Amino acid sequence: MGGADHLTSVRMEALENNAFEEDISHPKNEYHPYFIAIPWDDRTRNSKIYVVVLMTAIFVVTMGLVINNLIMHYRGFDSLISKSEYSKVDCNLVKVDTYRFVARLHSVTTKELICVGAVLSSSSVLANELCIRSGSVRLYLGSATDPFCKKGFPVDAIDVIPHEGIVTKALVVLTTYGDLSKCSKPIKLVYASIEAKLQAYVIGRPYRGGRSLSVQLATVITNPDEISIDWHDHFKKKNIICVKDLENCPIRAGDLLVQNERLYGLASTSAYDRAKTKFACFANIKRVYYQIKMLHTRTF
Repeated sequence: MGGADHLTSVRMEALENNAFEEDISHPKNEYHPYFIAIPWDDRTRNSKIYVVVLMTAIFVVTMGLVINNLIMHYRGFDSLISKSEYSKVDCNLVKVDTYRFVARLHSVTTKELICVGAVLSSSSVLANELCIRSGSVRLYLGSATDPFCKKGFPVDAIDVIPHEGIVTKALVVLTTYGDLSKCSKPIKLVYASIEAKLQAYVIGRPYRGGRSLSVQLATVITNPDEISIDWHDHFKKKNIICVKDLENCPIRAGDLLVQNERLYGLASTSAYDRAKTKFACFANIKRVYYQIKMLHTRTF
């Protein structure tokens, strides 16, 4: 019996030693090679937290990359559109003193070029009423480098002339106490209709910058059926002059319609979209010829 008990004791000790070695070689927190594949219910609380954090981080990074790519895509797209639109603009530019009868109206506040006007005399300029709606303006004429001219002239008085051929329903005569004759030359006004058979041209504010003027040729429209704009029915046909065959150069409110060095019209609106229409309309100066003449004693 003693020998049997000793053998049983040895065997029990061996089993205990083997169990101890097994516990050391296979700890409970051992890294599992298939960590992600472990069933959710078999995971510990910390393991579940790690999985949630990992999945959240992956989602945030992925969404960040997607949003960044979208932003870069649309920025590039907008840039391409801007460059495309700019490339379509093709204005023939001339120096500001090429046409001495053109006045440049600059904002007193921002110094930016608002629009152009026509010099009527040594003290007055005709412009679209829309040009002064954004605030006070200062008149610049002739050379942009001449010490006397480049300082400009203040507007000391404004006379409003109603005109049904313009969206704002008025033109304005801007008067200054300064002498414009040193920097400009008045344009001729005639009480006559524009010659449809002769080429006319539009002088206006450039697409960019303020040290040049845009010039483009135009053909006078004689057939009313060619004019199909929303606000056309509100005007009498004799109050406006419309032209076609324009170049890829924007027409702005107040741009001058000239023929044979004579003023026949001022652009009635800047809402001219060449993508939809192939023409532009001007307030017919003939309709307000006598009103302008009454403001000045000069013979036109």
